[in-house]
Amino acid sequence: MPYVTVFEITQKPFQWWFGAFGLIFVVIGIAFVFIGKRWPSQKRAKITGYFMLVFASLWTLVVFASTFAEYRKCTEAYRTGSYAVVEGNVENFHPMPYEGHQDEWFSVQGVRFCYSDYGVQAGFNQSASHGGPIRQGLPVRVAYYDGQILRLEVHADSLPSSSERSAYSMTEQDKWAQRAQKDPVLDHMNLGFAFAVVFITLCWNLDWQHYMRYWIRRGPPYGRYWQWGFRAFFLSNFVGSVVYLVQQILHKHRVTKDFEQGALDSLIWIGFFVVADGFFRWWLRRKKQSSASLPQAASGS
Repeated sequence: MPYVTVFEITQKPFQWWFGAFGLIFVVIGIAFVFIGKRWPSQKRAKITGYFMLVFASLWTLVVFASTFAEYRKCTEAYRTGSYAVVEGNVENFHPMPYEGHQDEWFSVQGVRFCYSDYGVQAGFNQSASHGGPIRQGLPVRVAYYDGQILRLEVHADSLPSSSERSAYSMTEQDKWAQRAQKDPVLDHMNLGFAFAVVFITLCWNLDWQHYMRYWIRRGPPYGRYWQWGFRAFFLSNFVGSVVYLVQQILHKHRVTKDFEQGALDSLIWIGFFVVADGFFRWWLRRKKQSSASLPQAASGS
């Protein structure tokens, strides 16, 4: 029975997007540096921008270089034939859960292969829960190099059809949704987060002049357009958080104990917010007192 090639590394493009993700922080760093230079009072923004710019640039270069080097090494091994081939039935198949957190693996004639959709790999990495073809007992022929699957072939009469693979993927997705819905810890955390976000965004709206200083280092008075813009921003966040909380409440049936646990979990998020906000308020008061004492010292001298 002839084999059907379901994967070949020469048909898989280099996954440049993972390294390019760092460019987002490069752009943010440039924006912070621009703000610091445009408004000299924003010195901390400029320092933060330079730090983000340097760190994100290094991260992008290192990740891009390492992933591209692995991709080129594997493609070159395939083109030159510097790889091994194993043929047989899939054994010890362990599918990856739809949400990840574990790799998918299987073995053929004692050779073990491991991969994940959520990892950056040069070779084959499509799990069964995301439409991949691997199944227990499937007759395959695998060309591999350094643990990477360079070419995957399956017996033509045993290859799952695209509809079968899609149906299996949808089933695994439904199982994941059911697990997430039935997980009481995750449900309480989501509910607690929804409660906390409503409280936090409400604070933003009640004391909007203070929380504007999280974004604008220069203190009040602020320009009229700045005030309108930030008040609209804070209000939209509050409305969105209320809608999110209502969606969480209506999402499933809960008993009183669930809401009590959710409220307790919200105290964790609120606690972080209160501590951070308290420290920032203390720092602002100290800075204001230091600024006020400078003219008095100068007049006394």
